[in-house]
Amino acid sequence: MKLPYFLIIGAAKSGTTTLYQYLCRHPQVYMSTPKEPEFFARDDRYAKGIEWYASLFSQAEPHQICGEASTIYTLWPHFPETAARIARWLPHVKLIYVMRHPVDRAYSYYVQLIKNAQNTRRQLKIIKTFEESINPDVMPDVMQVVPPPVPDPKIVDSHLPKCPGLYLDGSDYIQQIEQYLQFFPREAFLFLLMEDLIQSPADSIKRVFKFLEIDDEFDVIRDNPIAANQTRTHTNWFLRSRITAPLKKIPGIYRTAKLLPQGTRDQVYHLLKRLPYYNAQVEKQYLPQPMRPETRQMLLEKFCQPNQRLAEFLNRDLSHWSK
Repeated sequence: MKLPYFLIIGAAKSGTTTLYQYLCRHPQVYMSTPKEPEFFARDDRYAKGIEWYASLFSQAEPHQICGEASTIYTLWPHFPETAARIARWLPHVKLIYVMRHPVDRAYSYYVQLIKNAQNTRRQLKIIKTFEESINPDVMPDVMQVVPPPVPDPKIVDSHLPKCPGLYLDGSDYIQQIEQYLQFFPREAFLFLLMEDLIQSPADSIKRVFKFLEIDDEFDVIRDNPIAANQTRTHTNWFLRSRITAPLKKIPGIYRTAKLLPQGTRDQVYHLLKRLPYYNAQVEKQYLPQPMRPETRQMLLEKFCQPNQRLAEFLNRDLSHWSK
């Protein structure tokens, strides 16, 4: 039974998908599919048993080390048993934790959950603002939705707990680290910042390979750097699909549109975007609203002390996270 040699434990929206895809390129590494099995966090997955989990790595070659990247592994206290479960089954595992400016990460996670909802739910009523979603008096379901007539088993994030703090707890990195330090030594961790992964991808990946004790000279970047899971691309696609949806209801229009050159279809789309309907309805209904300046300032103050503790723990200057 082959089990992971390492885990990417988070944080969500901090470059973990990019790192996962780079690791997939290394011949000495086997990454699970799906990227995020979430076995040790979710009770429903954990109940499937260790044999089910091990089956995700059954196709690995004998010379390959195995890994996975479940970002909810650093969402304590929402998944309180995670670290203990990992320690039980993987006592010598290596843990990679990628972190990002905590306020930016929290807002990006909010936007990501909207994206997930848009991908899986049929009718959307209105998106809650970020401010409403982090309000402790409001349950953090980012979208009010009209349930489909038949429940969709493919709806993602239905396992996420509906309780205050969901978006912000994942940005309190030192709090998450302390849960693991109860079970693992400091040497079991590699801590990275998303900014390093963006600004110096080659150096960052080399650090990861050295930490995993695999060939650190193997070039997984080449001329094809990865910037995965960017919400902007999804937003453009989703808005286009919503804006053009009324046209598709016209008999024969879809078949006719497929015959038109892409440039002509783009012109029609941009014309539709200028209509009052787009400004009054589509953006309000489908686009997450920007974070308010006063909210950002409040969160900068909230994370000030945790960031200072993290900076001391990492022995690294994190003063740029105060802006």
